[in-house]
Amino acid sequence: MNEIRIEVETIDAFAKRTLAMAHRLDRGEHRAQRARLSFETMEGLLRVLTPGRWTLLRRLRSEGPSSIRALAKSLARDYRGVHADVVVLVEAGLVVKGEDGKVSVPWSRITAEMVLDAAA
Repeated sequence: MNEIRIEVETIDAFAKRTLAMAHRLDRGEHRAQRARLSFETMEGLLRVLTPGRWTLLRRLRSEGPSSIRALAKSLARDYRGVHADVVVLVEAGLVVKGEDGKVSVPWSRITAEMVLDAAA
């Protein structure tokens, strides 16, 4: 299973985690890490992962690689809106664009962790 974890974490927590990983690599400790997508605030996460974009991700995952035009038709949405959503999701790493121009979701599982105290 190909999984990505979405979370809300402070810059300090992100830096601490990254520094710890760098130290492990310096010691020669190479171990696979689960893919992560971190947001500094819950509001930032919700700006990227809107209900419409979540629907787009689910449809794209179920139908497989697609052109943006075909995806827009499948979702019964305007091409320009779907294109804008795909651009945001590609930038976030939740969608990839192949050499053939088709977009796809490389993740079979997306998990999210939100702690109320971290979102305050």
